[in-house]
Amino acid sequence: MAPPYPSSQAPLTGYSPSFLSLQDQNPPLPAYSILGTGQYPDSVAFWHNPPAQPQPPLPPAAIAASYPSGPPKPQTPLQPASDQKKHKRTRSGCFTCRSRRIKCDEARPICDRCRKGNRDCVYPSATAGASKSVARAVSKPRGSLLRGTDASSQAGSEDIRVLEPIIDEEEDGASVGSSAHLSPSTAPTPTTWPKPSPPKRLTEQSLRQPGRRPYVATDPGISRIETSTSPSPSTDTSSRFDSLSARSASVGASLPDPSGFGLPSIAHLADDLRFYLSYHQDFMTYRHYFLKPANDRFVHQSIIELALQYDPLLYAVVGFSAYHHCVQTDSGNLYSFLKYYNIAVTLLRQSLGSGEPHSEAMLITVLVLTTFEESIGDWVNLIGHHQAAHALVREILTPESTNLNELHSNIFIWYARFDVVAGILAGNETILSREWYIAKEEYDAQQAASHPGDVEKQLALANSINRRFGLEMASLYAKLSRGLIPINEFIVQNELLGQTLERVRGILETFHNSEYTVQDYPYRVALTPDDIVDPYIPGGLHHGPLWEVNMAWIDYYSTKAMYKYQTLLSVKQSSVEELGALSMELARLMEAVDRWPVKESGYILAFKNSIGMAAMFCPRDERYIKWARRKFAQLEQGG
Repeated sequence: MAPPYPSSQAPLTGYSPSFLSLQDQNPPLPAYSILGTGQYPDSVAFWHNPPAQPQPPLPPAAIAASYPSGPPKPQTPLQPASDQKKHKRTRSGCFTCRSRRIKCDEARPICDRCRKGNRDCVYPSATAGASKSVARAVSKPRGSLLRGTDASSQAGSEDIRVLEPIIDEEEDGASVGSSAHLSPSTAPTPTTWPKPSPPKRLTEQSLRQPGRRPYVATDPGISRIETSTSPSPSTDTSSRFDSLSARSASVGASLPDPSGFGLPSIAHLADDLRFYLSYHQDFMTYRHYFLKPANDRFVHQSIIELALQYDPLLYAVVGFSAYHHCVQTDSGNLYSFLKYYNIAVTLLRQSLGSGEPHSEAMLITVLVLTTFEESIGDWVNLIGHHQAAHALVREILTPESTNLNELHSNIFIWYARFDVVAGILAGNETILSREWYIAKEEYDAQQAASHPGDVEKQLALANSINRRFGLEMASLYAKLSRGLIPINEFIVQNELLGQTLERVRGILETFHNSEYTVQDYPYRVALTPDDIVDPYIPGGLHHGPLWEVNMAWIDYYSTKAMYKYQTLLSVKQSSVEELGALSMELARLMEAVDRWPVKESGYILAFKNSIGMAAMFCPRDERYIKWARRKFAQLEQGG
């Protein structure tokens, strides 16, 4: 388990000692659209310094790096590959100044800029032989790299302990090797880093869809090939990874099991890609994508199948998996997952600009990147990708197809969540029109009426109502803030909004006093003075097939708290006492779920919005504040 972070409001500050100073020195990047013109920034807002010069579009070299097993060693900036345009002032000095593309005064042992910014300052060694051979391997075009061919042994066999001086070499045009991205092939490979384990659950099965040409990275700078040389596995990482897999599998037969999904072979991929795909299947769940159990097959089968045919999606999934691996095992650094993120974005823009028809795989790639950005708190890039996803949704999906096509249904549910959340946070209406939400709710209502005993269909209807409630609330309060609706009409519509939300409660109350309602808690732990609620109330939790009902109740109470708070601010029709009661019920449910022994991996991510609502309205007492801090820390540790 990753150590608690110093502040729940500064994601991942524990991973980089200079994170806050970098954030203060640079203004946030402007929002952009992935479908728009212009250069997509190589850096990620809030993560590291944006380079002063425009970045070439593609990253270099074969990606076959392994990943550390324990806490990261002092972070050493990685060597940029040879640049198309020479920057003489960054050809000497420490690696940190080179990567930031600023002039270094070359003071020893720590240069002035690194000392002021509290950064690691590492200088190259005296020998440059290894660097020269690697630089030539990076910049030398090798033609198309198809899946299953052999990688360049020159790039893959170098055991580079430290980074060497950058060699001035002329590059041809905009070749892949001229990118200023950090080169995965030149990353340090200490002997303590493990060789990625082969996937445990992936079976042999051909997946080629007839008549559909998959998008494959044909650039020599991006390799998907397994290399023959790699460090030995680490016992620590193996045991840690096994424990995570066991935890994921411990939820029992009542929860989805990814091992039941037949997947194609990934033996032709590079070691690191196979490792993170295996980690994705063994440890990650629908919770990591902020989805529901009904979307589990979509996460573990549909997305992976498309990723193996479409490289931008492959690298997006691998990057997202690498991020969660880094957080859960405390065994990596920012570069270990940001490099895949940057490759995914670069390949996606290349694919969009190639003229090929837009597809579901493209749209899913944008949504994976958006989920990635929400996890790390990068709302600048998230808004841009949300707008890009909207354009693709309008082009690829229809309101009818979201009900008739399972893949389209999963994509819509995923996108609609971002649409509603972005609308509420920004005080605007949702981008996607109301007819999409109404069509989905009507279909789910029909299915729920036809299958009254199907828990999944009943919860699908509850989620659709909750989703449309978010749509209507964002629209209504946006009109009020802009003076587009008289206050009397607003009060009437706000009352109707509350009645819509109570329909969700009516559905959830049908599951009370069932055979899966918990009346006795066999794993009960004695309460302490630090406990703010009693999570062991008889009838206050469901298990087995009704486990997701608990999450639906948490969503209901957090949504109601948000609604009541807005009502209190606008028309004074709620009360602080009512908000406090909702906060305590949220806390009780979250504590009950947290203490139940059988739960899925990533369950804490289902509380992402609810913890904030509970913390807002709980009493301003030290016990409650400490409880909220513990929950926020637990949420950050979960990713």
